[in-house]
Amino acid sequence: MRKICLLLAAFFMASAVWAQQAIFTEVSGKVEYQTAGGGWKPALVNDKIGKGALISTGFKSTAVVMVGPTSITLKPITRLTLEQMIQTEGGTQTELYLLSGRVKADVPPQVGKTTEFKVKSPTATASVRGTGFEFDGVNLIVDRGTVQLFTPTGQFRRVGASEFSYVSAGGVVASPSAVVLETGLDRVDELVEQSNSESLANTTSVPALSVPITAITIRLQ
Repeated sequence: MRKICLLLAAFFMASAVWAQQAIFTEVSGKVEYQTAGGGWKPALVNDKIGKGALISTGFKSTAVVMVGPTSITLKPITRLTLEQMIQTEGGTQTELYLLSGRVKADVPPQVGKTTEFKVKSPTATASVRGTGFEFDGVNLIVDRGTVQLFTPTGQFRRVGASEFSYVSAGGVVASPSAVVLETGLDRVDELVEQSNSESLANTTSVPALSVPITAITIRLQ
């Protein structure tokens, strides 16, 4: 009897976790997706894709996909893989892999539930809950909430709403600087230049952290 009860408990626990699907809500220009083992298909509004799908946007092309309550905007010339999309009774867990390009994510908080959202790239990982941000694997701009940029040694910098930070080619995490959000990361060179100028002007600021560029983690505070 005890064995049967344990088996039933395991069954109900497993049934409380199920795979989610992403749905295209906006498509502009050349947008394609490839499912595991399949060929490339043109993306259409209301198309649904599952775990393992690869999305590609062309020149002057964008797409918006929804995963549960989270909205993900793919900018032009972006390649993104849906690595994990899980829904539980307690919330959702989403993991994406950014091969190239740039994404903008709106991760709204859910009352009584958790929304865990992570974007990985070859150089960094953005892991957030209940915030809005734009990320290209190196440069980060936050439009809502507060994000912590962690190093492998546990050091970090806080990047708040309307602030920008980035990782230099030498693995240096820049001090956050206040920015205007209208252009997002479209003018990232200007944002970097502005951040550098403010760091030089502020002689009392904490020195930038020198860290390996391969192990940057971004978390919501």
